[in-house]
Order: sequence, then C-alpha cells, then structure tokens
Amino acid sequence: MKRLILPALALLCAVACAPKQKAYLWNAENAILNEEVYAQQYALNKAEWDAAFEFLADPKSAELPAGTYNLTDRTYAKVQIADTRTAQNFEAHRRGIDLFYIVEGEELVNTCDPSEMTEPVAEYNETKDVILFKSSSNPQRHVVTKGKYIVLFPCDAHQPMLAPDGVPAPIHKIVVKLPYTQP
Repeated sequence: MKRLILPALALLCAVACAPKQKAYLWNAENAILNEEVYAQQYALNKAEWDAAFEFLADPKSAELPAGTYNLTDRTYAKVQIADTRTAQNFEAHRRGIDLFYIVEGEELVNTCDPSEMTEPVAEYNETKDVILFKSSSNPQRHVVTKGKYIVLFPCDAHQPMLAPDGVPAPIHKIVVKLPYTQP
C-alpha cells in the first residue's frame, strides 16, 4: 500500500468547512494512507473530525497530562507519555479510526493491509475493537515526527509506538479515536 498525501481538493474542503482549524494540521506532510476512505469518512462524520482537529489545534491539548478526554459522544483522545519500543504487535480495528498526533519525539508506524497479517495473537476483541497479530508479510514504514499526524482506517493494520532508529526514546503523543461509519 503506497503512502498517500492529503489531496489539494480535500485541503480546500477542510479549510473551507472548518475555518477555525490551524493550517499546520492540514499540511501535506501529514499521512492519510487512503485518500478515498478519508474523504468518505470526513463527509459521513464531519462533526467528529472537526472536534478532533479543533482539539489538536488547541495549544492547551499538548499540555494535558496522560489520560483520556472525551471530544464528543463518539470521539475521544488519549494523551500518552511513554517510551517508544523495539517490538510491538500489529493491530487492526473494525469500527474505529486512529489518528496519531506527535506532540514531542517521533514514532515509527508500520502499516499493511489486514489480509497481510500473519500469526494472530488472539481472536478479535469486540469490546476493545482490536485484533492483534505478531507480524505482517509486507509492512510499510511511516515515521511520524513532532507536529505531524497519521490517520489509520480499518483497512490499515498498524504497528505503533516503534522507535524509528531501534533505540527506545521518550514520546508524547495524542491518539484520537474516531468512529468508522460503513458507507
């Protein structure tokens, strides 16, 4: 799966539809792995996406302690202050979208199509909306740096919290969990 960048059309729509948002949250260095799914989900859940980007654009969100913060009835943010790792299971979701925003540090996120997953760790957990796998047959590497984000849909299995250079280091990130709506 190749890395796709937020298209100019979506940029114009996002800016026109949500003028209070900070421009840096929409720049071309942020990774949207599937443009079509993003455009579709934004149209289906505009209020959820706007709440997420408004939260991330607020400088106070970067000062919040680790914890979970409700943004809407269906969208929440998890502030994480931890260390990156050298190993981590892949995970995939069926009902949720992950947006990883890096406040400080950097993170390697390996991604792949869920069909490329090997060695399931356990069955799908309906309550947590997650299934874990040990590895992928064809991972794609994405390094997300300070002030940038990556958006992961159910079609994007992912291995988060990895150290880009293989040496664990501090990271401060915000994970926004958005609902995925079947088209």
